[in-house]
Amino acid sequence: MIRTTLVLPASPDVVDAVIGVYNEHDILQYSLDNSEAVASELSVATDGSGAILVTAVWPSTEAYQGWLDNPERERTGTILRELLKDAVGVGQTWKIDQSVSK
Repeated sequence: MIRTTLVLPASPDVVDAVIGVYNEHDILQYSLDNSEAVASELSVATDGSGAILVTAVWPSTEAYQGWLDNPERERTGTILRELLKDAVGVGQTWKIDQSVSK
């Protein structure tokens, strides 16, 4: 299993618009329904910086690559890049070594 993280460098004045794009296009649910994603979340920094964190859990790097290759991802990515004024998000992939949950 892997976890992917994407930090979007949103300014505080566009956070609601970015969240609106995720809601309008149902991005998280779409990714679950149209990929092998196991779970995903969108979080907003509590320090007022505007940073947005998008995380997802995948069964493999190949499964994640399938999402990266999805044309809908590119379409909504274009909308998000316009809102973020072409600021580049920072993405990372993490191997999940241990996990617990209630």
